[in-house]
Amino acid sequence: IGTPAAPSREPEPPARSIPRVSGTGRLEARQPMLALSRFQSSIGSLQVVVGGDVTGMDVLWELGDMRQGSVETAPLDAGRRPLVSYDRMPGFVLGLRHSRGLRRVLFYLPSTSSVTVNLYGGTTIACDPSITVLAVYQHDGRMHLRYDGEPYPTLGTVKAAYGFA
Repeated sequence: IGTPAAPSREPEPPARSIPRVSGTGRLEARQPMLALSRFQSSIGSLQVVVGGDVTGMDVLWELGDMRQGSVETAPLDAGRRPLVSYDRMPGFVLGLRHSRGLRRVLFYLPSTSSVTVNLYGGTTIACDPSITVLAVYQHDGRMHLRYDGEPYPTLGTVKAAYGFA
C-alpha cells in the first residue's frame, strides 16, 4: 500500500500578453489593447485629443464602488479637480491622481477624424480614425486602453453595450 500519485495537471496556457506602451503606440483593430505601466497609470493626466468638434461626444465613468456618471457629473478629487473634464485641445482630460479608485472610463467619439492619447512624459498613442469608443480599464494599478470601432449610433447604445445604467 502506497500513497496515490498526485493527479497530473496540464500546464495552464500562458495568458495573452497585452503590449505595453513606451514612447509611442497605436490602437487599431489589429492591436485593440495597450497596457500602461504603473507610473504612466498614476502620474499626471491622460489627455484624449480629438480632431474636430466634440459635439455629441461624451465620457462615461465607473468607480470601484460601482458609482457611474458622465463628464457632466464627474466627481472632484481631493484637489477639487474633476475626475474627467473637457479639454481646450479639443478633447478630454482624465486625471490619474486617484486612478486606483477607477474601474473604467469610456470616451464616446462618434464623429472624429483623429484621436490621440497623450500621457505625462511624452508618451503618445495614435488611434485608428475608425475608433468610436476608447475604453480605459483600471486593473491592479495599471490602465489598459481598448479600441472599439463598432458603429454605435447613439450614446444610449454605448451604455447598453457596456452595461451602464
